[in-house]
Amino acid sequence: MTRLLATLTILVLFVACSSAPAADDETFAEPVETAEAPEVVAEEVDEPVDDEIEETVEEEAHGDHHDKRFEDPEHYARHWNDPARDDWQRPAEIVEAMGIEEGMVVADIGAGTGYFIPYLSEAVGDEGRVIAVDVEMSMLRYIEERADREGLNNVETLLVGGEDSGLPRGEMDRILTVNTWHHLPNRTEYSRHLTERLADNGSVWVVDYREDAEMGPPPEHRMSPEVVQAEMEEGGFTTEIYELGLDRQFVVVGRKGE
Repeated sequence: MTRLLATLTILVLFVACSSAPAADDETFAEPVETAEAPEVVAEEVDEPVDDEIEETVEEEAHGDHHDKRFEDPEHYARHWNDPARDDWQRPAEIVEAMGIEEGMVVADIGAGTGYFIPYLSEAVGDEGRVIAVDVEMSMLRYIEERADREGLNNVETLLVGGEDSGLPRGEMDRILTVNTWHHLPNRTEYSRHLTERLADNGSVWVVDYREDAEMGPPPEHRMSPEVVQAEMEEGGFTTEIYELGLDRQFVVVGRKGE
């Protein structure tokens, strides 16, 4: 079964070595309402072996940071949503570690093709909310279609840009961002922004590639968990490295008001 990498697309509008100004904190983006997109049928292709697929997809996702677009979510979903990813990503364990309770409001920043969305949706229950955040409309449409098919009625999407997550101030119980942190150009300021989005006892969970992982983004895009901790702490978090023993990634947790 094809292995994949889940490098998500929050990068697209953050890059180019300069950042768009953050939106006014009192103005929040509304969930995206999109017209139903036509069904996309995956093209039959002769694919290389697993490791070559992962390297190819990763190179595509980390290509030209100035102009990269992700306009064909079906192409990426074949790899990013592949069930074979479960073996090394262990999504159920990550979501369980987050301590999500029914009725909570959680966000997935850089949701991409929505790999984590069903797990988060189940965790918050019918009374909770899951906000899939991304900079790419095509990815959000893909998530919306999947949510409709699978009856994930507590899922909404949010199109964002610049350094503003678009999330409401003081309402988020949990924020998850997977394989996305290394894309952000101003992580300290983004950390400060996220502290203001959290409710009391809220937390942000950063999952990203270890520097010594066999597969992952190019070495220049990787960082240590200690660097992530320092960035988040400068932004106002109390942090810890959460040991889950993932094959390729580390987990850093930032908590508010501790």
